[in-house]
Amino acid sequence: MDAVEGKVVNQRAAIIPSGRDHGFLATEENQFLVADIPEGLAPSLDRLPCFVELDSVLRHYVKFLYSQIREGNGSAYTQHQMLLLLIQLLQERHGSELSLDRRVIVAKQYLDDRYRQSISASQLSGIAHLSTRQLNELFRKQIGMTPHQYLTELRMKEAWRLLEQSDLSVQRVADAVGYTSLSSFSDRFRSHFGHAPSYFRRKSK
Repeated sequence: MDAVEGKVVNQRAAIIPSGRDHGFLATEENQFLVADIPEGLAPSLDRLPCFVELDSVLRHYVKFLYSQIREGNGSAYTQHQMLLLLIQLLQERHGSELSLDRRVIVAKQYLDDRYRQSISASQLSGIAHLSTRQLNELFRKQIGMTPHQYLTELRMKEAWRLLEQSDLSVQRVADAVGYTSLSSFSDRFRSHFGHAPSYFRRKSK
């Protein structure tokens, strides 16, 4: 088994493959946030290095996850969604490109470019030249989630950024990420992050 050593500090995290023996040594009291990633999501982590640097967005999100654990907030579904976002943030910053099926690439790029618009399942599957069921299965296998879940992740991540970094009203933020109904946006955001959009707006102030 490969022996890998490294230091984990405020701006650095360790990624330990499933089933590997590991240990740590600390000279003083420490606090860690440990995220056990379900095996079904493991393909998204295959090409990450053992130790990764955390930029300001990742550090902020890790602190948010820690506060959720301390406060006991969020259902199992919410925790799953928060893990998906953590994986996506890590993959965007540190992962090498996965070898994706060209039809998945087309569908993913379409979602990346048009997540602010209304996108139907039939519309997306038509672009990928697959049935909706086939696209869902292939997308989940290679990306780790369905196209609908991926679209939601894109929208929620952008909404979170706009709430913290812009002066747009919550209604304008909802419009900017493809929600015509403020109540639908607020419900989705709350189920996703465990807090209403106004929580992040207050935190940003």
